Formats: sequence, structure tokens, C-alpha cells
Amino acid sequence: MSADPRLRLSSENLVLLLAAAVGLGTGLGVVGFRYLIGWCRHLFQELLLGNLAKAVQPYGLEQLGSWVPALAPLLGGLLIGVLKVALPLPNFSLSSLVSPSRAFLPRPSWIPLKLVAAAISLGAGASLGPEAPSVESGALLGSLVGQNLRLARERVQLLMAAGAAAGLAAGFNAPIAGVFLALELALARSFTTSAVSVVVLAAVVSALIAQVGLGAQPAFLLPTITQPAFVLPAYELHSLLEVPLYLGLGFLASLVSLAFSYALEGGKQLFSRMAAWPTWSKPILGGAILGGVGLWIPLALGVGYETIESILQGVPFSLGQLGLLLLGKVFLSAVSLGSGFVGGTFAPALFLGAVLGAGYGQVVGRVLPAFALSPPAAYAMVGMGAVLAASVRAPLTAILLLFEMTRDYHIALPVMAAVGLSIWLTEHLHPPVVYPSARRRQEPKGLTVQEVMVPPSLLLQQDTPLREALERLLQQKCHSALVVDRQDRLRGILTLEDLERALAHRGAGEVAELTVEQVSQSPVLTTFPDEAVAVAAEPMYEYDLRQLPVVSREDPEHVVGLLDRERVLLSQEIESVRQVLEPEVPASEGSENGIPSSPRPAE
Repeated sequence: MSADPRLRLSSENLVLLLAAAVGLGTGLGVVGFRYLIGWCRHLFQELLLGNLAKAVQPYGLEQLGSWVPALAPLLGGLLIGVLKVALPLPNFSLSSLVSPSRAFLPRPSWIPLKLVAAAISLGAGASLGPEAPSVESGALLGSLVGQNLRLARERVQLLMAAGAAAGLAAGFNAPIAGVFLALELALARSFTTSAVSVVVLAAVVSALIAQVGLGAQPAFLLPTITQPAFVLPAYELHSLLEVPLYLGLGFLASLVSLAFSYALEGGKQLFSRMAAWPTWSKPILGGAILGGVGLWIPLALGVGYETIESILQGVPFSLGQLGLLLLGKVFLSAVSLGSGFVGGTFAPALFLGAVLGAGYGQVVGRVLPAFALSPPAAYAMVGMGAVLAASVRAPLTAILLLFEMTRDYHIALPVMAAVGLSIWLTEHLHPPVVYPSARRRQEPKGLTVQEVMVPPSLLLQQDTPLREALERLLQQKCHSALVVDRQDRLRGILTLEDLERALAHRGAGEVAELTVEQVSQSPVLTTFPDEAVAVAAEPMYEYDLRQLPVVSREDPEHVVGLLDRERVLLSQEIESVRQVLEPEVPASEGSENGIPSSPRPAE
């Protein structure tokens, strides 16, 4: 007896159930992670260092006791260095997790290792944030679930995006912002209604778990073992004439985000060039720098939520103090990330935005004393969104995150104005980004187009009637065909979308009288056989192309092959796996670089 069809679980429903499971697991993980950060901080700064400072007082070593706070980052760097040696953790980011251009094979142990390393780093005072470990652990969980169940690659990527959304939703208690983070960074090219439903479900489940474990307040400043919950003050826009002032804040936010991005890249390059230093020693050196600078700028150490709270509550800071905090946070974040501490850059970006906005609000208030302007705390909130959007390249996420933090619609217009200008300026200047978009791929090195390309599946003469072209496309089961002249010189490309557009603008009878030359696209983007696949595939992702003609470098109109996107993805997955397994698995015979050779289509 066959089972009732109504009781069968469709693939779409299975993915929804798995998304709920990923959201549940991510929410529980984030709740535990947030409390683990509090415990590590309590251990470093109160139990160990607090008792040490008290121990030296009876011996007249009060001056030595003032240096005790510098030991917390140093001890944290020591533990991170030991952890890197004992339990190596791969270096990955959100973009590498969700990129469809490579195969990422996570291990179950990576999730707790990532969270423990981040908790130690943040508890010791690293100038980073908890959001990246939360987001990346959620994406890792989604990948593990999908790959262990042997789901299709697209399903695995969808679950990874759902896990990323769940991580942000739980970490900031902001499910809507979590959804848009996944859509902007993880699913930039696979946005569908079904994908949204999967991501939304994971984010909602994770946020509910976080609210049960950490509290239901709308603020992103969730309580830990050492600090209570904090609710943001109400925002007020005194006049619409104040909106242009927020454009000025958006301009400054773009400059700060540029400096922040370049500083992070500089920190990574600086420590990576220290080849003579063993890997375990770099976090120790970074911890020593953090501790030394932290003695002079203690508020720039750590996640910085307490300082943000003080700014938003209206605690007075002088312009000199705010400027020092701004520079100190940029420097310490670069040292923390470059030396090997584990954490994210959302929190530093929010910190920089709050400090910038508070200083900007003070200056505006002094320059325009006759106008009734919002307090500096209001500019601080808008600055948080503007710097975050420009740094992460996720404007919708930043806007919605601020809205969910405040639950106040009045902040939407100033935030949109500042975020819009800051992201526009940043995009036009093309700086390095904190979280590279999924559209900027990180391909395995070494593959060339010649190793991956296939022979052209279909060539059409320019004067071929469209009706005949359509029939040949259907016979060959091709999505596109290269258009050549009678000397087989490349003249264009014809796709099914071109035929659909022609039918939409003309009648079927009129289209039937046209030739391929009149409908095809020209000129054509091409690549060369000796080009690196990573470079050649970039325009395919950028313009959503399925195929790219390969031409001779000496004769750019002579077609020598075709670069197919599906084959590029397959080859890069094989190369990624090979890099993990080498030298155990040699290249198979009859293949190039381990990529099975494709037979030449019948003439």
C-alpha cells in the first residue's frame, strides 16, 4: 500500500523544516555565546585582574597595579595563540561561506571553536564585535545540515543564508534586519519568493529563542552576565529643515567608513607580512598593543556597547574625547583583526558611527545655536546606521536595524538620507569592504580558462532566419548561440532572452522574417584561454551571464571555446576539494586538472 500523497514531505517543505531547525540551533548557540562572552569578561577583568590588583596593594605596588588592566588583552592573545596551534580554525568569512563559486566543506567542530575563540577575544578586550561569529556560526550550521542530508548545492546555500539571517536576528534581536542581511550579502543573485520564506522562518525562530533567553526588549544591547538590558531613548526630529544636516553626517560617515576599511586591510597586511613570526605569537603581540593603548584609551577596548549606551543616554563627552575615541577605535580594531583575534566589525562600525554622530551633533549645535536641533544622541543614532551601511555595504540592513532598535518611525527619514549618501559615496570610491559582497567572489587560484572551457555548442550565421535559429537552439538544447560571419568570425551572441524580447515588441509573423543579426547582441564580452578563471568569471557574475566566448589573444574575433558558468562552478568545487585532499588524490587520467573532459559535440 502506497503512502497517502498528502502525507509526503515535498522538497520545499523539507527545506522550511530544516530552516526552522537551523534557526532554533542558531538561536540557542547565540544565547550561549552571549553569556559566554560575559563569563570570559568576568573571568579576565574581575576575577583574575581584579584580584591581582588587590594583591599588590599591601606591598606598596600601587603603581604596578595601575598596569594590571593591560594584562587582559595579553592573556587573551596568549589563549588565542594556543588555541590556533592546538585546534587550527580555518579562516573564513560570510562571503566565502555563501559563495556558489567554491565548495566549502565545514566540520562540526568549527562552530564551537569559532564561538569559544570569539568569546575569549571579546572577553579579553579585543576591539571587535560578536555579530560575525554569530552570523558565521549560523551559516556553518546551515551548511552542515544541508551537506549531511546531501541536498542540492542551491539548497545548501539557501540554508547557509538562512543561518546567517538567524545569527544576526538573534545577536541583535532584529529579525527583519537579519533577513535583509541574507538577501543583500548572501542571496544577492538568487532572490526568489521561496528563498525569502526560508530565510524569514529561520530568522523568526532564532529571534524568538533569543528573546526567551536574553529578553524581549527591542534594543540591540542585550543583557549579559555582567550588564543589564538597556533601552534606547526615544528619537525626535524637531524640523524637516534638519534633514539636510544629516546629509552632512552621511558624507562624514562615508569618510570614516573608508578610513575604517583601509585600516582593517592595513592591519591584515601588516601582520601577514610578519613571516618570521609564528602564527601563535601574533595574537600575543596584538594583545600587548591592545593592552598598552587601552591604558590610555580604555573606552576604545572591547565591544564598546557601554560607551554607545553612554553616548545615547546623553552622557557628555568633549570633542577631544570623541576624536580620541574615533582614532583609537579604528587603530585597535585593525590591530585586533590583523593579529588574529576573533570577532566582527559590525560593533566597531556602530561605535564609530555613534562617536562621529555625537561629535557632529555638538558641532552643529554650536554653529547653529538659534535653531531648535535634535540632541547629539539623535545624530549618534543616525551616524551608527550611516557608518554601518557604508562599511558593510548593506544599506537596507543598516536602515532596518536602526528601525528595529528604536521601534520609532521618525528615525527612518534621517537614517535613509544619511545612509543613502554615505553608501553612494563609498560605492563610487571602491574601497576595500569589511564584509565583501557575495558578488565579489574569492576563487581558487591556478585554474585557467583553457582548462575549463568547452567547444562552442552552436554557431549561427548572421543571415540565419530567426525561425531556423530557434529550431536549432531547441535541437541542441542550448540557452544561447554564438553569431559568426561566413568566415566564422565572432560577430555577436544570441540568447533565448533576445528572442523573447523580440516577440514582446513585435508580432510573431514579423519576428519570423528577421535574421539573427537583427536580434543578436553585439559587441560581446569575451575572455582568453590563458586568462585566470577567477578573472574571467567575474563579468559572468557581475552581469549574470551563463556563457562567455573564449577568443584567441592574437585574433580576438577567432572563437576557440566557450566558458560555461556551470562548468566554472564545477571546476572550482573540484579544485577546492583537491586543495584539501592534496597530495593524496592525484589528477585522474584523461582530464585536465582533475576536471573531466567534455566530448566535442557532433557536427
